[in-house]
Amino acid sequence: MTRIITRRTALQSAGALATTALIAKPAILRGQAAMDRVSYVTLATGFNVILNEYMSAKRFDLKHGVNIDVINSYVSVTNYYNDLTAGTFELGIGAWDTWASRYLAGVPLKVVSSVTDYDMLYIVAMQGGPKTVDDLRGKTLSATLSSGAYRVTKHALSAFHKMEADKDYKVQNTESPAGAVAMVLGGSAEGGLTWEPNVSVGLEREPKLTTIYNVGQDIEKNAGILLPYFAIALRDEAEKRHPGVSKKIAAAFNECIQGVMANPDEAAKLSAAKMKVSEAALLSAFTSKRLVFRPAAMTDPVGRAKMEKAADYMVKNGMLPKAVDAGFYAG
Repeated sequence: MTRIITRRTALQSAGALATTALIAKPAILRGQAAMDRVSYVTLATGFNVILNEYMSAKRFDLKHGVNIDVINSYVSVTNYYNDLTAGTFELGIGAWDTWASRYLAGVPLKVVSSVTDYDMLYIVAMQGGPKTVDDLRGKTLSATLSSGAYRVTKHALSAFHKMEADKDYKVQNTESPAGAVAMVLGGSAEGGLTWEPNVSVGLEREPKLTTIYNVGQDIEKNAGILLPYFAIALRDEAEKRHPGVSKKIAAAFNECIQGVMANPDEAAKLSAAKMKVSEAALLSAFTSKRLVFRPAAMTDPVGRAKMEKAADYMVKNGMLPKAVDAGFYAG
């Protein structure tokens, strides 16, 4: 018997197919629309691209009940911080003391988890140029002036090397840690304040590039404290909209970081093209131990105590205007 297809039967068939397709979707995708969602952006040349790409491939966020939605990519560190401050996006990874400064200025945010320590922060120079940080006297250091990295480095050079910015060395602003390396390679600065993967990418481009100073190790040697560096911050409205979401975010990133550290070759392969760098350079960042992730959620008493100790140190040494209260820490 020949079936006559009319407009009505065609629409009924299309509706049935759509319903079947919806039912056939994996449960994790069907539930994604109703899942807690937070908006997130990345820095185009930053190590957080490594975490983002690994997270995207493995979807640890969905596993832990939150959709971490990457909505943009930034080149300028200054714009990145300013836009989280303005509420353009809700979740970011940046220097924890920069988040603390914004919190003290009234920005409604909390730090969720630390990610790395300040021993990932380096000054690079060219072979034949400065051999130690003390050799930067009378020379130029390229750095992102709006970053916590510069604020902490400025303190370390003053406290442990008696070198004052704009007196004993000049400072040339750059909008990114990649820019700091580029200025050294281009000859417009003798030293550059940067971190991975920019060090390894620079070394691949110019083998005569070298590291002459590690900021975190110098502070640990002279003050007995390894300061946490990068941390995850979340605006308060996201937590209010989705109570408990900060714990889900911390758990997702913790599992993501464990995966990256256990499989650096896979992580490099997933993120190299996005960052427009070679897999070999990214892998070198890990194998050299210049990039080590040490996540610690603020719900973990050990991680919280480490952050509070760092806050006390920064207040005493003028890097924070005053102490942060308990409201700064996601609980």
